Amino acid sequence: MLKNLIRISTGLFIAVLLTACASTPKLSNEQVLEQNEQIAQLDKALQDARAQGADYLAPDGYKTVSGYLDQAIEEAAGGRDEAANSSARLGLNSMKKLNSDTEKSKDLLREVLAARERALDAGAATVLTKDTSEQETELRKTAAMVERGRLEDVKKRRPKLIAGYERLELLSLKEGTMDTAKTALEKARENGAAKYAPKTYKLASEELNLALSVLDADRTKTEKANTHASRAKWLAERSIVITELIKDFKRRDYTDEEVLLWYQAQLGEVATPLGKELPFNRDNREVVIGLRNSIEELIKQRDETAIASSQYEQELSLTEEQKRSIAKVESMFSPNEASVYQQRKNVLIAAHGFRFPPGGSELEADNFALLNKIIQAVKTFPNSMIKVSGHTDSTGSDALNLKLSEERATKVARFLTEVGGIDAGRISVYGYGESRPVASNDTPEGRSANRRVEILIENP
Repeated sequence: MLKNLIRISTGLFIAVLLTACASTPKLSNEQVLEQNEQIAQLDKALQDARAQGADYLAPDGYKTVSGYLDQAIEEAAGGRDEAANSSARLGLNSMKKLNSDTEKSKDLLREVLAARERALDAGAATVLTKDTSEQETELRKTAAMVERGRLEDVKKRRPKLIAGYERLELLSLKEGTMDTAKTALEKARENGAAKYAPKTYKLASEELNLALSVLDADRTKTEKANTHASRAKWLAERSIVITELIKDFKRRDYTDEEVLLWYQAQLGEVATPLGKELPFNRDNREVVIGLRNSIEELIKQRDETAIASSQYEQELSLTEEQKRSIAKVESMFSPNEASVYQQRKNVLIAAHGFRFPPGGSELEADNFALLNKIIQAVKTFPNSMIKVSGHTDSTGSDALNLKLSEERATKVARFLTEVGGIDAGRISVYGYGESRPVASNDTPEGRSANRRVEILIENP
């Protein structure tokens, strides 16, 4: 009898124990991050890396570290702290290579990333979703080659990547930003921006209505309409960000004080590289102005250093003969004819002194003096390759400007070969329309500067 009682008691004890274990709730991701410092540190480091583009500039490394983070969170949520800390340490140890590969990709793919940014700003991700996704896949493949040390393959792929993003930019600009703005505003509405960020959402709606009104009044005013549409898109996206922040504050049940402390913490993080604590015991305006002044001073120092370094490098890389040749070309043109820029060993002649008939590309006689100077400049560098590119102001439609700019560049290139005797095999022609302004199109002077033909002399 006693033995039976002991067996029953033991069984009940084990059952209760198992029930207690089974009922222990699994920690949420947020609870894991609050309770485990190493995992929170890894999560923060990965977020910072993503903000720097690590997910597409070092995709293999980013995937590896993300895997460690997911594994660490899963282990911690299940109460396996030792395994969780081990995964977090592996992730943190991998961050150095991830950040290094990201910076290396930024350096090797600088021109690609600049072309990518222009394409995305033009709305390629929304207007040409499939093509942009395919292009982004190619970028990730190339960045993975950087991680694996295949640098020669990376260099070979760069021109195709640049051309791909430039194509996306031009096609997106042709489509215009109207559809992109409408999509962004609809997304903002679905996210609840009208409720949580009503002022910003209203401004976005007003800008879109202005864009539509401009086109209703005059279908040729695409530049002005696109300006309003771009502003509408930006405001709509901003309203989404505001909405998500407010929702997050509500989920966390933040008080007004906690919201302000969060804001100060964000400012403090921005100021971290300055190496000093912000004076939050003073008026907010004073804090903001002081931070702005510190950043402006750093930018000024950086720019001065970059200019001095660039000039020094250029001087070191040029022979005395090259220096004399560049100086000779710079002295050929008056300010009304062209601006001449040195780009390391290369020379760019931005010729804004051409006189073309309105909407035409014929080279009339009063252009011959400028053309002859360009021929002499090119002949000063007999081993160079020549890129002739046409540019317009924003007057007229995008399609017309693109066609006109290429026709004018072609006529100038033909003059160089047929009159100047320059080998056609050395010359390539491009038309960019109004997509690369060097000044504002809001003034006659700016539009005049934008109507130009550029001759880039590329020296070996």
